[in-house]
Amino acid sequence: MSKSLTFSRRALLGSVGATLALSACGQLPSQQAFEADLPERFAADSPARRAGAHAWWAAFQDSNLDSLVAAGLARNLDVLTALSVIREAQANARLVGANDLPQVAAQAAASRGDTDGNGPIIDQSSGTLGVSWLIDLFGANRAARRGAGARLDAAYLSAEVARLTVASAIAQAYVDARYFQQATSLTRQSLESRRRTLEMTRQQDVLGSVSRIEVLQAEQLVTQAEAALPTLELGFDQSVNRLATLTATPSTDIAARTRRGGRQPRARYRASVGVPADVVRARPDVRVAERQLAAAVADVGQAKAAFYPQLTLSGTVTPVDLGRAGSLKTWSFGPQLSVPLFNAANQANLSAAEARAEQARLAWLASVLNAVEEVENALAGYNRDARAVDAQSRLVANASEAVDLTRTAYELGDAAFFPVLDAERTLLEARQQLANAVRQQALNFIALSVAASGGVGIANGS
Repeated sequence: MSKSLTFSRRALLGSVGATLALSACGQLPSQQAFEADLPERFAADSPARRAGAHAWWAAFQDSNLDSLVAAGLARNLDVLTALSVIREAQANARLVGANDLPQVAAQAAASRGDTDGNGPIIDQSSGTLGVSWLIDLFGANRAARRGAGARLDAAYLSAEVARLTVASAIAQAYVDARYFQQATSLTRQSLESRRRTLEMTRQQDVLGSVSRIEVLQAEQLVTQAEAALPTLELGFDQSVNRLATLTATPSTDIAARTRRGGRQPRARYRASVGVPADVVRARPDVRVAERQLAAAVADVGQAKAAFYPQLTLSGTVTPVDLGRAGSLKTWSFGPQLSVPLFNAANQANLSAAEARAEQARLAWLASVLNAVEEVENALAGYNRDARAVDAQSRLVANASEAVDLTRTAYELGDAAFFPVLDAERTLLEARQQLANAVRQQALNFIALSVAASGGVGIANGS
């Protein structure tokens, strides 16, 4: 097992200590601490794009899983909804950016008539061109741009969260489907063996070699296996239906493809999550919370700017054509200063913005702590899975040998029938537990991959 998989909560929290220290003083960070990155950075260097070159689910080396994940990322409704949120945030960023540009308006009018009723008829036309420009003296527009940029960043990152969540859900459902398929197959194999044993026991009963209790015990084992099948078959069907929902694909297609057979998914390589601090920073949910905090801090700056005067430069030009009476042109240009005085609404807006920023700060800290917990839990499970699978494999081998030996001894008359029944029961349980251990190992690999935001490195070895 790679040593990089063993690090503690202290190591994780220490590695992100600089991040947490930003809010340790109980005050909101400054606006400069959250200068919004360009949206193109998130589009070009996103976790999803990096995962495209090395997707964590590729470690299972299962073409069916690869195609299901690809279908989910292309058609899942949650992913499509996240993409529409990005488009909305892009439009809002353009709208906020337009406030820094001069606003131009034009009007035109034309009329024909006799103004005093005694002639002559006069044709008259006019047009007005107006320009206004709000000078951002105290940073209101700059704060609004920072907030819009941070919200756009958060929208991009939320789409990465949606993609990662969908890929994880598809992989988990696929692992479950293969587990129930394997468990069903094992139970049917055991059922056939138990039926043969029951037939053999009944033959011995006719000869008087076994007691009625032994026959009843053999019948009970057959009935137990028959009773277990419906639950396992239902689990498989439910997993297939889950895959159909996640990928927007008919469940009949997925069921037909899955029933053709396939092994239980197992990651064929060793995982390494890398540097603990990078694990937390790379998680898109933590980055979403940070961008939302940045937007909330920018809103505080915008609310503070409302207490200061606003300077607007405006001007108009209006040429008027009076027909035969001639023409004239009017124009105006000058600054307009707006000074807020005793505005209680501004104070209320500022208090509300500060409260929202404090909520965003706490949500950000919570996301960091949640990331630490999820990574620790995933590592704790993943570090123990190999031992569990190895132990269960040895148990299956021992139980299988025990069945062969007890059955041979029974057929030769050297042993009673009860050890055969016990050995068969133990073998089925061992096989089922091995299948469940393999399933849990795959699920913990998925959990580790998601906890590391898809940044699970692949090392040589199995």
